[in-house]
Amino acid sequence: MQHAGLRLLGVFLKTHGIKGHLVLKLYDFIDEKIEEGEPVFVSIDGIPVPFFISEFLIKTDETAIIKFDETDDENQAQTFTGCNVYSELKSGGRGELPEKGGEIDLSGFRVVDGKYGDTGILKEIVELPENPVMIIDYKGSEILVPFHKDIVRLIDYENRLIEISAPDGLLELYL
Repeated sequence: MQHAGLRLLGVFLKTHGIKGHLVLKLYDFIDEKIEEGEPVFVSIDGIPVPFFISEFLIKTDETAIIKFDETDDENQAQTFTGCNVYSELKSGGRGELPEKGGEIDLSGFRVVDGKYGDTGILKEIVELPENPVMIIDYKGSEILVPFHKDIVRLIDYENRLIEISAPDGLLELYL
């Protein structure tokens, strides 16, 4: 589920130790620094609920250890396992490329246009000056679509899906 103004970080896999720590499986590389005292949002019954971080440690490229101010033992932490975790969008919002050095790999995501439906699989995003372009594989052919906030409507990290609304006439050139 996508929440406006929030970016999916990952999902809690399990508890870590007995003092309320949790293992967070990261869906993508974290391109912003997450500070202690900042909130993250845990999806509880489909509603993003803010919790403040008391400890945060990236263990590997795919996992982090996190503890909330509100969790003091393993039983409290256990209630969060299986929950999705979100952070606030820091800069630019959805549809814009992250700063250099913190790029997110969206290759392999399915691309769906509101009018034409399945548009193919994203191969890569080419960073042209001031105009990044998605290269989408559609039945062995390449479709080029600007990676812009007016075109990219939704990036669903959990389902590996990008929803677009291509300008009139653009996809007709390829399909």
